[in-house]
Formats: sequence, structure tokens, C-alpha cells
Amino acid sequence: MDLGFLDDVPVPCYVVRREAHDFVLAKLSAAALARSPVLEAFIGRSLTELYNDQPEVRVAAFRAHEEQKVVEHEVAFRMHNRTEATELLRLRYVPAPPDLVLIYVTELQRPDMVRAALEESEARYRSLVASLPDAVMLRGSDGRVLFCNDVALELFGAASQAEILGKRDVIAPDVVVHNELGEALDASNVPSVRVIKTGVPESDLVYSFAKPDGVRWIRVAAQPIRAADGRVTGSVTTFTDLTERYEAQAALRASATRLELALASARMGIWEYVPDKDHGWWSPNLSELFRLRTDDRNGFGVFLEHVHPDDRTALADRLSALGTAGHGDSYEVEFRLVGQDGVARWARCYGRVFIDGSRRMLAGTIMDVTEHRELEEQLRVAGRLESIGRLAGGVAHDFNNLLAAMLGSLELIEGHVDPSVRDDLATLRHSALRARDLTRQLLAFARKQALVWQKVDLAALVNHVHLLLKRLVGPHIAISIAIDGNPLVSADPSLLEQVLVNLVVNARDAMPEGGQLEIRVELAPSDPVAAPHGVARLTVADSGVGMDEATRSRIFEPFFTTKGHGTGLGLASSYGIIQQHRGDIRVESEPGRGTRFIVTLPCIAPGEGVEERPRTSSSMAPGRGMVLVVDDDDAVRKTTARLVRSLGYEVLDAGSGAQALARSTEHDGRIDILLCDIVMPGEDGRDLADRLAKLRPELKIVFMSGYSKDLQDPRLTGASFLQKPFGRQELAQKLAEATGAEGDVTA
Repeated sequence: MDLGFLDDVPVPCYVVRREAHDFVLAKLSAAALARSPVLEAFIGRSLTELYNDQPEVRVAAFRAHEEQKVVEHEVAFRMHNRTEATELLRLRYVPAPPDLVLIYVTELQRPDMVRAALEESEARYRSLVASLPDAVMLRGSDGRVLFCNDVALELFGAASQAEILGKRDVIAPDVVVHNELGEALDASNVPSVRVIKTGVPESDLVYSFAKPDGVRWIRVAAQPIRAADGRVTGSVTTFTDLTERYEAQAALRASATRLELALASARMGIWEYVPDKDHGWWSPNLSELFRLRTDDRNGFGVFLEHVHPDDRTALADRLSALGTAGHGDSYEVEFRLVGQDGVARWARCYGRVFIDGSRRMLAGTIMDVTEHRELEEQLRVAGRLESIGRLAGGVAHDFNNLLAAMLGSLELIEGHVDPSVRDDLATLRHSALRARDLTRQLLAFARKQALVWQKVDLAALVNHVHLLLKRLVGPHIAISIAIDGNPLVSADPSLLEQVLVNLVVNARDAMPEGGQLEIRVELAPSDPVAAPHGVARLTVADSGVGMDEATRSRIFEPFFTTKGHGTGLGLASSYGIIQQHRGDIRVESEPGRGTRFIVTLPCIAPGEGVEERPRTSSSMAPGRGMVLVVDDDDAVRKTTARLVRSLGYEVLDAGSGAQALARSTEHDGRIDILLCDIVMPGEDGRDLADRLAKLRPELKIVFMSGYSKDLQDPRLTGASFLQKPFGRQELAQKLAEATGAEGDVTA
């Protein structure tokens, strides 16, 4: 039978063929395929299989075929996934001999079924929308809300559907909405209303919802709803909460910022390197710290180009050994990186090996430890100098005792010898005074000499010695002085002059063929706690031969010199003087590029008081009273006792603290002054003074010592001090100050 006419049949038609005890779907009309295209896949399947839950379809087909007549009946079908019959069909079975049956389908309308289908569709739709994690809102053509889920109620601050349904403005009074530009939205300018007016979908719009419990960030997407004729009949809008994502991103940015700040404050950066691909990466702050060149390659070879040549081979060998290291193995190495500015900076590299399958990666940190290395070197130098200083101080102390006896004896015999030998005595005295100056330089280096504190204008001090310095360096060296401000310091001016002279002499010797010498004084800011009034900076720079690193590391050591002459104490004593003044001195120099010494001292306020230089008198009355002289060195004690007697005083002498106590007990009369060495075996001078002061409250104390380190002891506060070696005039001055009797001095 020719079935070509089926394509023109306006209603769905199914052609089934009789096979044994069943019918098989053989062909579908064009209308049937249009109604349900998926039915084409069922061609060749039996009615028993297709309608196993509705056997009446197969029974009617058998009846039409057996009786060769048209059979009609109505049947209710369930649409896919429906729980109730929602479609009423009239089936008309027309036999087509010899073995075909044509089934024509006509759809019948039944209001109860249509209503049930609609209700089931709405229920399924509402259930789907209610289960969504996003807020959903449906508006009608007039902009009024027709439906929203519970998530939308919570977002807009509503307690129930009644507060939103039928309204155009759904934003609660305590909720403020802004777009990404910070502009507040009103009810007429929200996306769900705009798309109804324009018919154009809007998506990926982000708004902030400021509610009493905080701010939430919402992404909005609005779609217009159209009727069959294309008219916009409403809109559906979804609201996706991005708050957690935004907060996570903000926390990540904050964490990254904190990491950058931490890395910057630690002068550190991070790096990665993949050996197989010879590709690396380092954080931008590393390029800034070490002035590294970066490009697209950033391979190990690029990095090695920045490593100091002396460190390059060792570093390459160390990192190559990591090719066989295991996962998690770590290493640490220090080397120098030479930046594009030509400066070598020390880097400490810490890294770890990461292995993922066949992929090997190295990652870690690099820290700028240049300052740390410099501080370590300064500490080593300071420790070495401190040890040498203790030795120098001890030697100077013992030597001063010898000089005290020698100079005192010379003063005692000068007036009692034949004039023919006085020239020899003068030579001896001159040599002894030179030896005294040498020990004073040792004490200056050891920071153990007494200071006479004064308020010093550093600029005025430099100008004061300008002519002296010009004569000192000679005509072949040009001196320039630059003054920037007038910094005031608390210092011993004679010692600061000595420092300046030492630095200028060192500069002169570095320019045997002449050159330029610059002396600069300036007021510089500093740590407000350590130096609240700033620091005075004295710079002495020359254009001489300069120094290498090995020489710079020893420049402040005593007795170290590269000149082939001199004592090697000039810079060492300068170092000690500046340290004793609570300042700092450092050197910058390279071979062929001259040398720059930089001295810094803490400034004082213009009105700040300092200890004034003690008053001196050129004449005193003859001494009167009893003086107890105590010193464990026999020569010093005897010479000092004779000098005291020559000044008109009576004298008791003792070689130890115990002997001095015995002499005090045996003496019935008054003892006016205790002239005592500080450092003695057994009971030292401080303990002796304490005990005698309790026994004799009227006793005045004058301490003497080869150096003044022990003057920091609180028990010496208020006592007079006499630096060994001293002359007869100095001794007379101190004893007169102790008794309060000043006048003409007589021999």
C-alpha cells in the first residue's frame, strides 16, 4: 500500500504492521513527527513494548484488523514525568489490508486535565526556584512582583511574600543598594524593571547591599519574558551572592599586601626555578633590592650573570648538586649579587626542592644581608679593638706609674743639681713627656682617659684650627671647608682637635704628590630616641691613593700603619676618642678613589648644660694639713710623698689599704686629705676611702690612677681625680681644691 499520502494528513497518524501476535510501529506521518520528533526512534518496536501499561491500544488494533472495520475509542495519556493523566486523545483505527492498521490521533480538551497540568507545572517550577541557592524574582509587564523565592525575601529584608508580591519597590528602608560606581539605585532604575522597558537582557552587574548586619555583594542578571508574539510580558531576575568570594579575595589581597610589607621590611624576596626548562621567576622587590635585570628568559644563566665572579662557581656547583636531592630537601647559601648599578650586595638564599612526578622545581627566599654582614664585620673589628684596647689600657696604666715616678723625681731634683747637668735633665724630662703623650694616645684608643666636657660648636672648632691644618698639609694640598649649620656637641674640645688633626695628617700622607682635601661640617637628622637633636657630621675626604678592603678592616688597630713611619696610633686614638664621646667613626675608601672619614656625634640643644672645664689657678698658697699618700708602687708612693712635702704638707704614706688603716689608727692628729691610688691589690682605693670616711668624716678624697675607667663607679661621685703621670703644679692644684685653699704656690 502506498503511504505517501501520510505527509499531507493534518493530524498525527501512526502506521502499525501485524506480526504474529503483536503489532510493530512501521511509519509516522509528518504531523506525528512534528508533534514529537523523538518518536522516530521507536519505529520497529512493538505496541506491547510501547504501551505495556495501556493494553487497550493493542486490543483496539487487533479488533480493527480482525473485523476489517474502523474502531474508535478515547484514552487518557500521561505526559513524560507526570503523575496524573494530563492529555485526552481520540484514537481512530483504520485497517489497511493486508497487514497494516493506521491509527489517527485527535487531541481532546478537558478543563480539569488542563488545570491539573498547569498546577503540576507551576508546582514543579516553584519547587525548582525555591531550591535554587540564588535569589529569584519574577515581575509582570507593569513591573509588579509576581513571585520570588525565600532567598530573595531574605536579601531584600522582607519577612514574607506579602511584603513583596504586587509591589514595584521591594528594597526595605534599612537596605541601601549601590552600583559599582557608588551610585544609589531607586525602584525605577533596577535591572528587573529596565529590561521590561528595553527588552534587552542585562547580566554581570554587581551591586552592594548595605544592611544593618553588614554589606553583601550581589551579582544581578535580568532577562525579559516574551509572549508568543514577541511582546515583553515581564522579567525574571537572579541575584547571586558574591560576598564570600569578595571577602576571600579581599583577604587574599590583604594577605598579599602583608606579605609584600613583611618581605619589604625584611629586605627579602621569593623565587622559583625549574631546572628542566631553565626558567625562573623572582618577585619584583628582588629586582629592586639587588638592582637585578629582568627579561622574558629569567633563566639560571641570567641569574648567574648577576652573581659576583668570585662566588659564581661555588654557587653553580651547590645548586647543581640539588639535581639529585630528594623532595623537601632544603639548603642555605650566601653569596654576592652585583646589581646594574655596579654595587655588590650580600644575599642569603634559602631554598627547598619540590618534586611532583617527573617535574622538579626549586623555590625559596633571598634576603639582602649586606647590612647584617657589615654589622658582623664591625662587631668583629670592635671586639678585636676592644681586646687590644684592654691590653693597651693595661700597658698604659703600668707605664704611667713609671712615668709618674720619673717625672716627679725630675721635678724634685731639677732645682738641686749642678747647672752643667741641667741640659741632660731637660732631655730626660722631654723624653718622659713624649712617653706620657704616647700613653695618652694609648688611653685615648682604650677610651680610659678623663674628659673635660664642654659645649662645643663643631663648625667654630674647625674654623679655629683651619690655619694650623693648612700649615700641616703644606702648599701642595688644597683644603676646602664647607659648613652647613652650627651643630653643638658635648665634648672635650682638645680631644676633638686631636681627632681632626689625626685625620688630616692621614689624608696628607695619602697624597704625597698633592691633591684635594675637603672638610665638611653639617647637621644631620637621626634616630629621635638615640639623638633627639640630630647628629653632627664631620667629614674629612681626600683624593689620595685610597685603601683596599684588607687595609680598611685594620685601619683603627693600634700600631698598624702602611706608611713605614710613625707609631700607628693616630687613627686608633681617634677611634677611641670618638667612641668615648658616644659617637661613631667610619671609613669609605677604594684603591685609586680616595678616602672619606665620617665622624658622627650626638648633638645637644642650645640651652643644654654640660660640665664646665675646672677652674685652674696659676698661684696658690703653701699647703697646710696632713696628707695620707697610699700607692702599692713603692717608687710612685715615695716620689708622690716627696712632692706633697715640697708643697708644704705633712705626709703619712702607706703601701696598701691595710697599712693605710693602721697608719690612720696610729695617728692621733687630724688627717685632711687621702691621696690614694684606685687600683691596688687586696683592698682597693674605693673601699679604703669608704672605710676611712666613716672613721674620719672630715677627710677629703683625691684619687689618682693611670686611667679613668673606674671613675664610672658611683662611689667616686664628688671625689677629685688626678691623672698619672702628673706634675707638681697639677698636684698642688688638686690638693688646694680639696682643702679649699687657693693662693700663691711656693716651692
